[in-house]
Amino acid sequence: MMLIVLSINVFSFLTAKQDMDYFAREMVEAAAVNGNTYSTNNYIRYYELCDEVGFYPGYYWTADYISGYYGRVQYGDTIRITVQYTRYLEGFGVFRIPITMTATYSALSQVYWK
Repeated sequence: MMLIVLSINVFSFLTAKQDMDYFAREMVEAAAVNGNTYSTNNYIRYYELCDEVGFYPGYYWTADYISGYYGRVQYGDTIRITVQYTRYLEGFGVFRIPITMTATYSALSQVYWK
């Protein structure tokens, strides 16, 4: 019985990791097209993806900003996103083991800022 519980948990973690990879890839592509990490379009895309995958992960951006307040990234510079989400390994009685999953993707900005 424990083997079945463990295999179901492992399968759910694999699907969650695939969802996180998809999430990070879509978010960084949205930021690259906008050339901006703090645009309204990115926030809209975040909530669309959250509804699609069924969870709300935390994320943070890493980039060489030309204007930190606006989150603008110059054409050809790298934009990197790191997405983190904590899931729990369950089914072992009162024990819940937290496991933090991380996905990191990068893309090049496609907007030239004057």
